[in-house]
Amino acid sequence: MKFLNYVVLSVLLPLGVQATDTGAAKVVTSFSKAAQCISAVHVTKIDGKEATVQRMGFDLDPGPHSLNARALVDTSFCKVVGPDTGRYPNTPIEHIFEAGKTYYLGFDHSATMRQDWKLVVWKEEPSK
Repeated sequence: MKFLNYVVLSVLLPLGVQATDTGAAKVVTSFSKAAQCISAVHVTKIDGKEATVQRMGFDLDPGPHSLNARALVDTSFCKVVGPDTGRYPNTPIEHIFEAGKTYYLGFDHSATMRQDWKLVVWKEEPSK
């Protein structure tokens, strides 16, 4: 019986913590701002480790983190110099994330030279 209680608690405890935990930062990657040359991204690594996260938003422990991401770039609003090779810089972004805040991550391709494109936190606000 004790084993069963332990199993039930180990399953339910993380669900309860997720539902009421405000000690995390939220990262949103699904929004783009085409007119400002910022594309939505898909996070592939967090702190150098492969990651599978939701694009609509995921929680991240507070503190400094390194994020890698892929982007589908829409250049219809932004001028670009040189041929499109389909390959874009994939330098990780280093950022300090605070608990209780929401961070919007995107790929800034506003520079005319592709080597100057980069991941950015383009908006930061208190979590709702």
